Amino acid sequence: MSQDEFLKVELRGLEPVPDSERHGHPRELFFIWAAALADFFSFLAGALLISLGLGVWDAILVLVLGAVAGGLLLGPLSVTGVRTGVPQIVFSRLAFGRRGAAVGGLLTLLIAIGWFSYDCAIAVTTTRALPVFGAGPPAWAVGLMLVAMVTGCIVVAVFGHRTITIVQTIQAPTFVALCAVVAVALAPHFHLGLTSTLDPGAHLAAALLGFTATFALIVSWATYAADYSRYLPRNSSATAVSFYSGAGSVLTLVICGVLGALVQSIDPKNQDIAGLIVRNVPTWLAWTFAAFIVIAEMSSNYLNVYTASLSGLAIGIRMRRWTAALGVGVIGGFFGGLVLLNADRFLTIYLSFLTVTYVWFPAWCIVVLIDFWRRRGRINIDEITAPATSWAKSLRWPALATFGLGTLATLLFFQEPGFYHGLGARLLFHDQPADISSFVGVGVSALLFVVLLRFWRRPAPA
Repeated sequence: MSQDEFLKVELRGLEPVPDSERHGHPRELFFIWAAALADFFSFLAGALLISLGLGVWDAILVLVLGAVAGGLLLGPLSVTGVRTGVPQIVFSRLAFGRRGAAVGGLLTLLIAIGWFSYDCAIAVTTTRALPVFGAGPPAWAVGLMLVAMVTGCIVVAVFGHRTITIVQTIQAPTFVALCAVVAVALAPHFHLGLTSTLDPGAHLAAALLGFTATFALIVSWATYAADYSRYLPRNSSATAVSFYSGAGSVLTLVICGVLGALVQSIDPKNQDIAGLIVRNVPTWLAWTFAAFIVIAEMSSNYLNVYTASLSGLAIGIRMRRWTAALGVGVIGGFFGGLVLLNADRFLTIYLSFLTVTYVWFPAWCIVVLIDFWRRRGRINIDEITAPATSWAKSLRWPALATFGLGTLATLLFFQEPGFYHGLGARLLFHDQPADISSFVGVGVSALLFVVLLRFWRRPAPA
């Protein structure tokens, strides 16, 4: 009997999915990642570009470039799940070693809980902005909204992979269709001719910062990728798997981001994008939009809870997957309540959270992808699943050194205005809010890992 069925609790944890239980088509990944990025944070990505001082059309260009760059990393990582049948953090043991991979696993667990908290908070914040609530709903109603959303996310994540896949396949196109309706309703208010008033240096700086923020939104899903592709048949086309994963994330981020930029063009200085939407559409559409924002944030949270539970198991937490998912959901819901208590600083806290959590992803992605490519399909599953016999054999230093130094390089050129200004960015751009950390992190990590693999005396076995 298959362990991956709709509305039945998935009992499989970290063990590889056997070929006899593989099923599905790579196109399923399109809807999983389309739904994951079809949320309010994608609206914020586009709105951010306008608030940085870009015009509508240059903001759209930056949005597309950043999304495509992120998709080019997320897509190929999904192939690792197809070829091995194991979750993403478990697969990363090939590159980092069994104990070395626990670093990425712990970070993924913490970040997934953090994203879960923010997704819950933005859904509740959007709902209570409805005009019908006037000055706002009572505190008990806000608490009830939060509990309802957390419960729904936990239920789907506890059921597991197949239930998530089917729910995402329904939600993604529905949300995109709703975005189209909202765009039509708001079209008379859009300022399509909005252009940047920044001087050339400040304009380039804003574009680079916006590129990193957009790139980070997709790359922050990188450690999740194989978790949702591991049930596909082993012989699935690598090109199809990469394309559908990357394209799903890029398409909806661009659609939602463009709408966010256009909404922000209505009043570039007003950072309450939810308020701009619900106050400028008919009440029935405001209600519908708010309802779907809640559902869209839940679509992200299914993945957050599911992957967090797998990451917890991968770092050594001993419990069943569905029990871990339940625990993650409860903890994330608690922190979501704390975020709601600081709703007046929501955008600032969000940007800080996004950028801080992003800085280690470029190096991690490059290490895992290069290590995968250099093996050319010669992967021994026992090398992934066997217990560590010693500390020396459970740590792979070329990967760990690259991970650390690549992350440091990313940090040096990363900046978040008013929060962090890397030394390299300060020396190169002075007071301009430019950010080239994505380019530096990827480039330095790739070069360093290739060199270390070439000269390290004890290469990882294939």
